[in-house]
Order: sequence, then structure tokens, then C-alpha cells
Amino acid sequence: MNCKAVVIEINEVPLKVLEHYQKLHPNSNIARLLRESLILKTEAKDVAEDFLYPSQTWGSLNTGVAYEQHKIHWYNDPKPEQYPLYWKIVADSGLNVGSINTLHSSPADSYINQSNYKFVIPDCFANNNLTKPELYQDFQALNTNATSENGRATTMKFPRQKALATLVKSPVLGIKPKTLLDAASLVARIKAGKVNKERLRNLQFTLLADIFLKQLKLQDVDLAILFTNHIAANMHRYWYGLFPEEYSLQLYDRTWMDKFSSEILVSVELLDNFLGKLIDYCLLHQRSLILVSSMGQAANLDLKDIPLYFYKLKNISQLITKLCQGKQSNYQVDSAMVPQYSLNFSSETEAQECYQQIEDSRKYLKNIWLEIDINHQVITLSTNLNPNSDRFSIKGETFSHGELGYEQIPIEDHHSGRHSPEGSLIVYNSTTSSTTQDTVNYLEYAPAMLKFFGLDTPNYMLEPQFRV
Repeated sequence: MNCKAVVIEINEVPLKVLEHYQKLHPNSNIARLLRESLILKTEAKDVAEDFLYPSQTWGSLNTGVAYEQHKIHWYNDPKPEQYPLYWKIVADSGLNVGSINTLHSSPADSYINQSNYKFVIPDCFANNNLTKPELYQDFQALNTNATSENGRATTMKFPRQKALATLVKSPVLGIKPKTLLDAASLVARIKAGKVNKERLRNLQFTLLADIFLKQLKLQDVDLAILFTNHIAANMHRYWYGLFPEEYSLQLYDRTWMDKFSSEILVSVELLDNFLGKLIDYCLLHQRSLILVSSMGQAANLDLKDIPLYFYKLKNISQLITKLCQGKQSNYQVDSAMVPQYSLNFSSETEAQECYQQIEDSRKYLKNIWLEIDINHQVITLSTNLNPNSDRFSIKGETFSHGELGYEQIPIEDHHSGRHSPEGSLIVYNSTTSSTTQDTVNYLEYAPAMLKFFGLDTPNYMLEPQFRV
């Protein structure tokens, strides 16, 4: 039997949110999936709950090994060759794979030209615009630019030349006229102050979804994967708006609730509309449809103070120079998810020298939050400034935020959603064995997918307790 699968990676979406949407919309596509599918909770057991981060957990879920083995901490950390992502094993076996935006698919230089990869748009943390087919390169440039520009708060900045090129080519890319009209309408409503500007984050999903569906229909791939973060971004900001009863404190007033309480549901509705098309396609072409998240979110009960500002590091070299007391280092700045910033050095020795200099300065910081990690030649900084201060010190020398390279960004929303170890696994249109488990170790997902395709699992993987 030739098994084929369509996988939608719904970053950080727990079953709780999907079940809430089902109650509100009992005739929706999500409600249908929840009624007719194998439903499991995935659980991230290899990373402490206060340490959870999607770059780590997607590394674990898709390699089938624990964090301490694969050591992928941030988005641009090196990917271990001895523990490949399961979809690379599928492609290496001779089956055809297509992927769009899945985490850790960049850099793609080492595999994108292999014939078994039929379409590839790497994750938006890529340091180049390499795609397959090449006609998506201008679109990918928009993706990577949006990642660097839109961190804690969304901006309306974008490279106009790349945007125009994408617009001109949109029919051949697979982007529907209705999607473009909806996008134009959203931008107009944002500029008119009628809707929240953070809804711009939803646009990436609608564009990627159109492209994915076009390539899915065009290429007869055995495994097709699409990753989306648009619901997760809204859950972090507006969990309180959807589940205010979970908090002991009233964090926001009625005005805020009226403005923001529907944001999560708007993003879930976009997924629901897309799932209707995928359900039809998978039924017609005898494919299994899988929704999976490597972890989830829950109420952030530690949120008590509501800061008015966030500080985004716009000029990294200004901060690095002051932390290293003027010593120059050569590095490339890779994309990361604010408040993280990744520096890629030409050698591990150079990275280690810079790491030690920064680590020495961390003892003498005032009103500056700074954490630092190193993985081979990549240093990743996590940093923000104290929003209740306007002066910041390094080894007794005081600076303004601008002198350190930070930009002050006003915010109306805060992280009322926190990372949680319980994610989702929904398997539709597949013969599944019965299971007595409601929750499975997410390290079982990769070997279960390999078994689905009839492939042997490496001996370092767990034996899955469920079957797709």
C-alpha cells in the first residue's frame, strides 16, 4: 500500500483551543476533524516546562530524540547529521517530499537540489532566499524580511520591490485573487484604525496556504508539510481575551477585551477554512491528514505588571561593542525570534572568545536583561531592557537605550499565554489502531511517521505506542 500524508504543523496549538472553537462552531471543519479523527495529546517530556521553546521542541518531535541529544536550542543552531529530521529520512528512502516553512528546514543548500524534494520554501529564519522552484524566491524574501522587522510588535515595513514582484507573479505562485483582496482589505482597515495591526501576522498563513495547496495539487508527493505560527502569536498576546476566567487578577478592562478578545478565534477561523480544502483533497486522493504541535500554550499566571514598552535590539553591533569593551568580532547576524538574536561566526574559536567576553560583562549589567547561549559557532542572545527605566549600565558606564542599539516599541498586549508541554496530534482519514492512551510522548511521533511510510526506524528512536 502506498501511504501518503499531508501534515500541518500548528505551532503551540493545544487541543483546548481547538475544542473551544468546536463548541462555538459545531459545524466547522475543526469540529469534523475532532469528531472523526484519532485525537492525542503530545507531551514534551525532555525539556523542563520553564525552559520550553518551540525551536527545541520541534527539533525533538521531528528528529525523535531528546533535546540533550540533538541540542537544537535556537532556530539557526546547527542541525545534527546523526539525528536527521524524519522527513529527511523519508526523502532519502526514495519517497517524494514537499515542505513549506517547517522549522529547521534552513539552511536548505545541502538538500534542496535532490530530486526527491519536489517543492521547498524553507523556514523564515533562513539566511538566504533559496527556494524550489526558484519562482518563490521573491516571496521568500518577503518572509525573511518580515521575520527580521516584525518582532514583538508588527510594523508595516516591507521591501516594496519584492512585494511588487510577488504580486505580479501571484497567479503562477498559486496565490488566489480573493486572498490578495482580503489582504488589501485588512491593510486598509488597519490603516483606518478599525482592526488590530497584529492581524498582519495572519497574512503569512493565508499566502503560504494558497502556495501549499497549489504545490500539493501540482506535485505528487508522498509527504507534504506546512508549518504555521499565526495562531501561536495570537495566543501569546491574547490568551486572556479568550480565557479570562483562568486568571485571578483582572489584567485588562472592557475596552481591551472588546478590542482584542476575538483575535485568537480569527486566526483559528483561517485555519478552519483551509482545513476544509485539505479534507476534500485528502478524501479524493486517499491521503491521511495530520495536524500536530510540538507543545502548547496555557494561561501565564505570573503576568501581573503591564509594561507600556518593549525594547527591540535594532543595531546588534552597538551592544556587542560595548559588552566586549570595543573589541571587534566578525559575525553574521542570522534571523531569530525576538527577543532572541543569533550571531554566526566563521569558527567556533571566534564564537567562544566573544561568548566569554559577553559572559564576563553580564555580571555588571543594570536594567539590562541578557541571557547568552552558544552552540558550536553560533551565539544567541536573549535580551530586553527594563521598561521602568530610561538609563542602562554596563560595568558602571551608563547609556540610553538608543546608544545601546535598542528601539523602544509601545505595546498594548502582553504575553498572557505561556509555553506548555501539552500539544496536539490529530490523524484524519487513516486506518488507526485503537489506543488506550490520551497522551503520548512526542518523541514517538517521528518513528510513527516512518512506520506509516513503511520505513525502518533508527535504533535511537522510541517504539511508538500508537499507529498512524
